[in-house]
Amino acid sequence: MAEIDTPTLQKLLASGVDVKILDARGPKVETIIPGATAVSKEISKKDAKALIGSKDALVVTYCSSTKCGASKALAAQLTKLGYKNVLEYPVGIAGWEEQGNKVVKNK
Repeated sequence: MAEIDTPTLQKLLASGVDVKILDARGPKVETIIPGATAVSKEISKKDAKALIGSKDALVVTYCSSTKCGASKALAAQLTKLGYKNVLEYPVGIAGWEEQGNKVVKNK
């Protein structure tokens, strides 16, 4: 599974490139990375299509930290569904905040 690190994710978000960021900790989490959508790690084909659209779309998955396997499971599920540009952000929201980046309330 391809991974993305914090500096690269920061640059990607600042660039304005269309990227779908999926928080695999579940839809009821309190805080997320800005622009992310909180989902279950067991995403259905229908939900994936509604959230992501094109199978060529750039997708980044994350969860709480390197100790959480949900982002890897979600990335694997999306790849199995045929999505071609899926990256895992393994340090998750904990790594994001450790680098001084902001999080926002999940709506």
